[in-house]
Amino acid sequence: MNKAVKSFTANFNPRTLQGLSERELKQRLRNTLIAICVTIAVIFISLVFFAPAIGTLFGFVSKHYGEEEPETEIFPATPAFNNPISATKEENVTLNGFSEPGMTINLFVNGPLSQTSVTDKNGNFTFTNVKLIKGRNTVYAKAVNSKNKESEKSENIYIEFDDKAPEVKIDSPKNNETVKNLDGRILVKGHVDRKATIKINGRLAILKPDLTFELLLGVNEGNVEIKVEATDEAGNKKTETIKVTYVKSS
Repeated sequence: MNKAVKSFTANFNPRTLQGLSERELKQRLRNTLIAICVTIAVIFISLVFFAPAIGTLFGFVSKHYGEEEPETEIFPATPAFNNPISATKEENVTLNGFSEPGMTINLFVNGPLSQTSVTDKNGNFTFTNVKLIKGRNTVYAKAVNSKNKESEKSENIYIEFDDKAPEVKIDSPKNNETVKNLDGRILVKGHVDRKATIKINGRLAILKPDLTFELLLGVNEGNVEIKVEATDEAGNKKTETIKVTYVKSS
């Protein structure tokens, strides 16, 4: 707008008008009017398109002037369990883990809240007498801070509660059988009904994928006791014992 005024003043200064023809005066007047119209149009368009945004900005600043910035929400660290068991023969177990110091730890077993504990100064927590159901149990935990902010749930741990001993059977040799050979060994064969650790007279035997096992057992001549012990992942044990006679002969 100032530019248009200056242009108008310059074009119609008495000194500059002297010596101009009528045609030149009309041309100067036309140019000045065009400049003024363009300036007014630019101002109008700017007000239409930018005034609301400017008004909103000033309104927002005015509305929130003096307000404190909202406090950032801080959530506790997700708890974790220390070396959780995968199988047990006990109905009640103890679980340990860690999070942040002073956190309330909620323990969930198969869905519902089971127990609550508080972490110590080192962030450790312990749950005792955690009751399980027969079969597979799903367990997880959440931490809650003093402002009642809750962490993400921990990774699920799965605990198999099984108090039934495995079935073990010695297939060969048979009880009271007489075994004859020259190498001073007896080949013991058998099977179990589930995954287990097999020991024959204290020696570890390899369990095959089909749940069978065998071991060459060194023996002396005479009466021999063969004891097979099977221990499953939950700690349940079952033992089968037979007696045979070994004769070193062809």
